Formats: sequence, structure tokens, C-alpha cells
Amino acid sequence: MSDHISEQVEHGIQILSLNRPEKKNAITVDMYQALSDALHRAELDNTIKVTVITGTGPDFSAGNDIHDFVEIAHVPEKMASIMSFLQTLTSYKKPLIGCVEGWAVGVGATMMLHCDMVFTARNTQFVFPFVQLGLVPEAASSFLLPRIVGHQRAFEMLMFGEPINAEMAYQLGMVNHLCEPKEALNLAMNYAERLTKLPTEAVMLSKDLLKCRTIDDIQMALMREGRIFKDRLLSDEAQVQFKRFLKKE
Repeated sequence: MSDHISEQVEHGIQILSLNRPEKKNAITVDMYQALSDALHRAELDNTIKVTVITGTGPDFSAGNDIHDFVEIAHVPEKMASIMSFLQTLTSYKKPLIGCVEGWAVGVGATMMLHCDMVFTARNTQFVFPFVQLGLVPEAASSFLLPRIVGHQRAFEMLMFGEPINAEMAYQLGMVNHLCEPKEALNLAMNYAERLTKLPTEAVMLSKDLLKCRTIDDIQMALMREGRIFKDRLLSDEAQVQFKRFLKKE
């Protein structure tokens, strides 16, 4: 495991925590690989029934680590770890629960689109800043987000990257339940425990049935976005925006 990803298993529930609070849980290539490895292990472990993804500290995730991205732009093969995680997230067969507090930016927001249930504190803000950084949507968000909120709202959210608060996300169908700050993990664990008590095969088969009509489209969107995203990392527009972002730090 990465030093910045922690894993616990309690009563059939795998809890994966982004553990880099000093950087608002910005995700590095090593963290992507650790998350991918942990999900693969969970799929092979019959004692694990449900996976919960959460973050340490006040924020879920500031998204991709821009310092890492500046390097990735010049070493494209490092994209392999990112794509491996996204592919694993897309095809994960067991129930996946997202638990969000504070800011969920970029992949911190798009990751939630793949979860089967999402629980957010009322102080949560979702942000999709890709176009502002000279990039394009990732993690199949160009396919998933319009299916959830509709084309017009998805266009506005992805183009302008303005924060979407928890109440709006709930109204749009992006999250299942809201709670008070610092209570999201307890609420998520309550539902995770309920899932562990259901017949395991029936749960997994039912999830597969829910996704079977869209999985090919999701995978195609993921690969299409990945190719364009990789090119955009090297674009003049993205390089300018990265430099502006780093100057603000």
C-alpha cells in the first residue's frame, strides 16, 4: 500500500482512506496504484462483502496532484497506473460506497459517479475543473454525469467547474443521503453493514444487472477520454494552466 492510502477490514467491510490530509488528499500515481491493488485484493477475498472509500481530514480529495501531472505530461507511461485504477473502479463487482466530506474536486468528484451509494456531509462541494485546466472530463464522467443530471446541467458543470453543494448534488441524484459534518463515515458504515447481511451472490448479481447495459459504454468513454486526456496534458493550454495553478500554491 502507498503511505497515503490506508486500508482496514471490519466485519466484511473494506475501508479505503485517502490519507494525505496536509495536501487535501490530492491523489498521486502511487496512490492510484495502491487503490487499484486494494480493490483487486478485495474482489478475490470472499470475506470482503463491501468497499467504502473515504478521506482523512476535512476534505475528501483535491483531485489529482498537479505536481504529479506536470511530470506525467512528460512521462506518459505513468498514465498506466491511473487508467488501471479507473478500469478497476468501472468493473468492480462488489458494492462500492463513497463517503464524502468537504471538497471533492476532479477525480475526487468523478470517482463518486462509479459508486453504488454515496453519502455526503452537508458541507460537501463537488467540483469538475477539467476544462479550466485545459483538459477534458475523465473517469467516464462525460458519459456518466449526463445520465445522472441531464445533458444541459452536465455541460454547465463540466464547462465552468463551479462548485456543486451537497444539497444540489442530492437534488440532482448524485448522492443517496446527506448528513451533518463528521457523520458521513458512520452513515456509510451503517448501510455497508446492512449490505453485508444480504445474500452475497444476489447482491453481486443484482449490481451486475444494474450495470450490464452501460458497462461497455462506460469502458468506451473511459478509453476515449483517456486518449484525449493524455494528449491534453502536453497541450500548450494545459501547460499554461498548470503553471498558473502552481504559482497560486
